[in-house]
Amino acid sequence: MAEPQHAAPRCLVCERTSDEVALIPVHYAGNDHYICAPHLPILIHRPEQLADRLPGAERFGPSAEH
Repeated sequence: MAEPQHAAPRCLVCERTSDEVALIPVHYAGNDHYICAPHLPILIHRPEQLADRLPGAERFGPSAEH
């Protein structure tokens, strides 16, 4: 019996794969997610924008200004 095919990891925002852009793993709520470097600022500064793709992200709040 053949091994099941796993979907290629994709960026939470743009859905590009690691064949197209470097992906950064994000482990959250027991699940593995990925985000590309160009979209990492969204996760850091505007996580509420990911709430439809990362349930609960609206509770993260923005990072504190440095």
